[in-house]
Amino acid sequence: MSAQPADGNRLMLKGAKVQYASGKVVASKPFDLDAVLAKYVRLPDEARRAFLSVVSHSLTVDMRVALLDRPISDTDAARAWQINEWLHQLTSCFHPRSTRDAEAEAELIRDIATASFRYGLERAIGRAVAKAAGNMLVTTKKEVHAAGG
Repeated sequence: MSAQPADGNRLMLKGAKVQYASGKVVASKPFDLDAVLAKYVRLPDEARRAFLSVVSHSLTVDMRVALLDRPISDTDAARAWQINEWLHQLTSCFHPRSTRDAEAEAELIRDIATASFRYGLERAIGRAVAKAAGNMLVTTKKEVHAAGG
């Protein structure tokens, strides 16, 4: 399993493995989803939309992977169906009249991460959130530097 609760409430996930030109593969260290979400809720609307966009895009890649090999197993079909359900929920946050605020969006991301273990998709969610968090931090740093901070 790619994530283990640090205690009864914290949810730890892992991002993508990295393979270097030498062939060496390095697994990412677990990260605390709740720490990422605490930063997420403080982001402006535009940055939260970007975060959700990166998560959603990453999940579309995992859906393609689940559907590439023929014939498609029942397990992979179920995974693709579940990813599609999550994408439906995530992309509803993009609607200008969405009733979800930042806290509710963060709760949705956490609920998806928690459910991911039932479907063997915890690695996919870990990769998606790690990519989005990395993108968020790089973008935020660039904006601070551009503003003279």
